[in-house]
Amino acid sequence: MLLERLHLVTSGQAIGQVEDAKLSTAHYIRIRLHGWIAALIGADIVGAVVLSLIIFDIYAEPLNYARTQLWAGLAGFVVAWGLAAHSQGLYERGTTLSGRRILLLKAVATCAIAFGLLMLLAFGTKFIGGVSRLWLVGSGISTCLWVMVTRLAFRHRLEIMLRSGYCLDRALILCGSMAAGNVARDAVERESHGQIRVTVIAPIPGLPGAPALSFIESAIRSGSIDRVLVTGFDQHIEETNSLLGRLAQLAVDVTLLPNFQGVRTPSLHAARIGMMPAVDVACRPLTQLQSFAKRSEDLILGCLILLAAGPAMLLIALAIKVDSRGPVFFRQTRLGFHDKAFRVWKFRTMRHVDSQRAETGPVLRQTSRDDDRVTRLGRILRRTSLDELPQLFNVISGEMSIVGPRPHAKTMTTPACLCMKYSTFMPRVIASNRVLPDGRRSMAAVARSRRKPSCGNA
Repeated sequence: MLLERLHLVTSGQAIGQVEDAKLSTAHYIRIRLHGWIAALIGADIVGAVVLSLIIFDIYAEPLNYARTQLWAGLAGFVVAWGLAAHSQGLYERGTTLSGRRILLLKAVATCAIAFGLLMLLAFGTKFIGGVSRLWLVGSGISTCLWVMVTRLAFRHRLEIMLRSGYCLDRALILCGSMAAGNVARDAVERESHGQIRVTVIAPIPGLPGAPALSFIESAIRSGSIDRVLVTGFDQHIEETNSLLGRLAQLAVDVTLLPNFQGVRTPSLHAARIGMMPAVDVACRPLTQLQSFAKRSEDLILGCLILLAAGPAMLLIALAIKVDSRGPVFFRQTRLGFHDKAFRVWKFRTMRHVDSQRAETGPVLRQTSRDDDRVTRLGRILRRTSLDELPQLFNVISGEMSIVGPRPHAKTMTTPACLCMKYSTFMPRVIASNRVLPDGRRSMAAVARSRRKPSCGNA
């Protein structure tokens, strides 16, 4: 592991950038919280449905209530439960990791809202019909008790796992002094009740004995670090600002432990680790649950769109072979998630020799509206954006996403006519690569570049 190239700091021990030494680090098993949340969602819905079926069989069916009322009631419950859970944030990380009191209050509030909506739907709008009120009340009470029990069981299991060496976040502490780092480590693990475990303590890059920024970036990119804590930086503002600028370009949570006076950062969000005040200066763009949902969406939609567009893509491929000599596809190196280079697929729209020069030539000539290198068919494909259809292969392979930032070419330069300075523009471009790039046509940016001639050759 990359973290093995850093020392674990003990009291009074210095850590630095030592590449060849065999170093020991504290290893903790990370709890995949999104899996637990998904299990809670399934348990809540399945438990509520099963309890409702049992109560219906015991009470309502002997009174000759039709089964259609049961299915209508359950369908209405699923919709109402989704709305209620979203309004109360029942499955959000903050709620899931809160204390027992907050968990139980959120569970009761969600059940009250869900069955209140269901009662309104059943008897206010007459949408469901003559559903037994007693059945609804019994289902509501039993569901509320079930949700409370699952929350208590989850909390109990989580506490056992945390005491057994598991954690939710593996943290790297970067400090101005080793004394400050050791104090911060003890306070963080104590106040977070073991949810955050400090695996490495090191000086802030730029200070004597500190690891190189490239080491830290490699550890984050490898998935060994979930959170970076910066403390004791009040006498090292310049080094801290440089560190925060680099960390803002990565998909990692970054937290400053005060004092933060004089530090320049684009955003500040107050946070707490237990009762200890802290400040978040950067957050991962997507949570684990959101990343899982987004990847699922990309796979499902990507496959469906590819199946639907398959015949059209085959016709376009044949038309390209007839229109001009050369391959059907054009591939270009782009920068994607965490600046990882990948090859993007497109239908070839330029003459073969020119498209090769556009990719490998020493001087990049940007495409303009009346570019003489574009073929006759290529103009139609570019105008309709059909040349972007093969990027569905990149979406399905996980290199791109249906929705995301524009993937920039590796040889991209900034024209002199842009008002934004290159030094200001590029960090923002790099920061956009903290999520998967867009697999669709890049909307306004591409549209503007195609409607107007290029500002100049780069």
